[in-house]
Amino acid sequence: MTQTVEVNDLVLAIYDTTIDPSGWPDVLDRVSRYIGARGAFIFELKGVGKERRIHAPFFSRVYDAELVHGYLTTHNEQELVDQDTFARHSRPTDQIQLISDDVLAKSQDEFLSRPNVQQMLQYGIRYRAGALLNKDQVYQDRFALQFSQSAGPLSKEHFERAALLMPHIAKALNISRPTKQLADQFRSVADCIDLLVIGVCILDANGCIVHCNQEFRRQLDSYPVFRKDPAGRLVMNGSGQGSALTELRGDLSNHGRFGARPRKEAIVSLVDDKPHTLCIEVAPLTSANEFGEPSLNGHIVYSMDTGSFYEINGEMLASMFSLTQAEAAVLEMVAEGLTNMQISERRAKSVETVNSQVKSLLVKTRSANRTQLIRLATNISSSFILERPHQNG
Repeated sequence: MTQTVEVNDLVLAIYDTTIDPSGWPDVLDRVSRYIGARGAFIFELKGVGKERRIHAPFFSRVYDAELVHGYLTTHNEQELVDQDTFARHSRPTDQIQLISDDVLAKSQDEFLSRPNVQQMLQYGIRYRAGALLNKDQVYQDRFALQFSQSAGPLSKEHFERAALLMPHIAKALNISRPTKQLADQFRSVADCIDLLVIGVCILDANGCIVHCNQEFRRQLDSYPVFRKDPAGRLVMNGSGQGSALTELRGDLSNHGRFGARPRKEAIVSLVDDKPHTLCIEVAPLTSANEFGEPSLNGHIVYSMDTGSFYEINGEMLASMFSLTQAEAAVLEMVAEGLTNMQISERRAKSVETVNSQVKSLLVKTRSANRTQLIRLATNISSSFILERPHQNG
């Protein structure tokens, strides 16, 4: 098997986690072996202040879960410091930079004397590296690699191999947030897919629709963006938009181009030349076992109607992006699907003032347009699951 084939197979396995998050441990084992690491983790930081904790939702199967959780509990304070250091050394770009552990201490003697490092040495781990997979959501999607004494220190090849995979891991984690919320709450994603407020469509190798949820069907009926051709294939209207979908259904290199800001890869589709838009994201999908497609070799399409209402956490977003109180209030209304004119009327402010505040929001959040802004806000702080009606007795 050539290196290109090996990488492509691994990238496809990474994207299969978008519909089946339970596949991450096996995928991270494969990622580690390819890079030459002992193992890999995906971390999240939860809580604030003294309540901050490191959580590891996914890690390689080579690790014992009980030992991992015990280690993170015992060394939470030092690990938070280390994670903050890795984050500070990540460059403020759309690309992902893997940072080696030589930034964690002033000297190797000091580093090796730390209790957390001493415990890792007992487990055969000598070197580490970390990366921010998502620079919009710095508390989530942190990537870490661990290396044995014989594998380190990290070489140019380690960095190059990691760089091939990290953008795809970042995109897979980012776009799978809706289905992960389902997986966290329900036994079967397939049985509950209609509870998502995000449209989901699964395509086979020919681009034909094999399954789509209720929200995607609503969008298909409501907006002249998608259509189903006589052969059953999903196509997009408009030459530019259609070519964008075709491109993302083509070579794997078309995915993960925006690294740590994967939302920027989304296709923004105007409806009747109006600012009302759909935000469309596409990823390869080799299988969808829950949907009866073990050998799909197709794609999954997520489509978000940015004109719909999404409840977001304005306070959290204000803290993350240094928003003023007025900007946070405007962002909440943007997420409700309101136009600048409607926001102006609700807030009793001039349209010029609202226009200025929206422009400031775009700059502060590094969003190219309103749709990227809404995608960012909802992906950070919104629930993608409809509330189910309460059943009597």
